[in-house]
Parts: sequence; structure tokens; C-alpha cells
Amino acid sequence: MKRIIILIAFIFFIVISKVSGQVEPMNSTIYPTGISLQYGMGNYSVKDEYISNEKYSGTLPLFSFKWARAHNKYVYKLEMDYRNSSEITNYNVSTDIIQFSFNQGFLYPLKKRVFLNKDLFLWMGPSTEILLFFNDPDIAVTGFDYAQSFAILISASYNTDTILQIKPNLLLESSLKLSIISLGLRMVDSEEDDESTAKLLTLLSGLNSSFDLGMRYYIFSNLSVKLAYRSEIIRISSWEPLLSVSDNIAFGLHYKF
Repeated sequence: MKRIIILIAFIFFIVISKVSGQVEPMNSTIYPTGISLQYGMGNYSVKDEYISNEKYSGTLPLFSFKWARAHNKYVYKLEMDYRNSSEITNYNVSTDIIQFSFNQGFLYPLKKRVFLNKDLFLWMGPSTEILLFFNDPDIAVTGFDYAQSFAILISASYNTDTILQIKPNLLLESSLKLSIISLGLRMVDSEEDDESTAKLLTLLSGLNSSFDLGMRYYIFSNLSVKLAYRSEIIRISSWEPLLSVSDNIAFGLHYKF
């Protein structure tokens, strides 16, 4: 419990100290500040051993909202993702999957580099994220039994964003997010064991990661579109193992201000 309290205090300190220290930006940046909306679709699979040892798969749509603002020495960003589908199946059995995440973080620019005679920009920084996972399979139960599963990760993560400026209005972008330490909450069967529902998880026991690679094209100076590949992995092993993997093609619309 002491370690959990320390983790919560650490996350709270990051959020409060950084937000309170925000100042007005002095210089413009190539980073796509402003508001972004994104929709994606692709393959999704999940193996939730609290429910079953079988793998369920299908398509899980992605709806994403992002807000970013450049400051003197860093970029501050907020991002929310929502995913839901009741058509994740294993043969004739389906399940309703809901995933929601809220991420806020800070990106600090490194020195500009040159790659293939093009300007290369790189940002790195910490973020905090809350991830909610809910699994509700369509399985017949009797009496007071139920077949549902949930997991929550409250994580401190490492982030990198990279932009290669191919042309003034054409950018190649990539981003990586990797959870380092998390407070995990997981549904447990209290009738069979007395395992705690809350645990402190490391990168090896509670992973929440995503990778994005795509092209951005500016239609106007403040309006751009983006086509990207996005991959996500969630893996929790401290309880009955949970593993979800998704590969998506996503389209985004961004307004810069």
C-alpha cells in the first residue's frame, strides 16, 4: 500500500507542477498544435483469461480527440481515445469490448537534425494516462454468476514524437508511447482466492503501448489531413493474463491555431 501511495503522489506531482507552470509560447513550431480528430478501423484481438483461454477477434473502431499547445520550452498535449464493438467473436460467441483512455503529457524538443537531406524534429517527455478496459461476453450464466471482466491502468509513461519535413506542406510523423510504471486494478474471483484487486505494475507486468506512423498533408496553412498506421498493445500478467492487440489504418483531420 505504501508503494501505491507513492505512485499516486508521483503522478499527482507531475500533473500539478507542469500545468501550473505553463506559459505563453514565444516561437512557432512545426509540431501540429491545435485540435485533431481521428477515426480508425482495423484488426483487433483479445485473450482475457479471466473469462476464457480462447482468443476473440474482430474489428474495433477507434475514435480519437487530441489537443496540443506549444510553450516556450515544451509542448503540452491532451488525448482521449474511445473504442467499442459488440462484434468481437470466437466462433459463435461474441463479446462487447469497451476501451477508453485519457492521456496528458509534455514533450520537450531535442536539437534539430538532418536525415536524408530533410529536417528531422524529435520530442521526448513524460505523460500520465488512465486506461479503462471492459469485456462483457455474451455467455449464458446461472444464478448469481456473471461473466464480465474489467481492468484499469493508471500509468506514468514515456513518449517520443518524430517529424520528418519532406516538403513545406508534407510531413512524415511517428509517435511512440510506452508505460513505465502503473497502478493496476483488475477484477478477481473473491470466492476462489484472496488476491488483491490493486497492484503496482512494471513495464513487464503491466504494459500499455502504442505506435503511430503516418503522413500529414497541409491543405491550408492551418488545416491538414493525416493517414496513418496505428498499433496498440495492452498486456497485464499479474492476475489472470490479459492481452489485447490492434492494428489500424486511421484518418485524421487537424486544425492548427
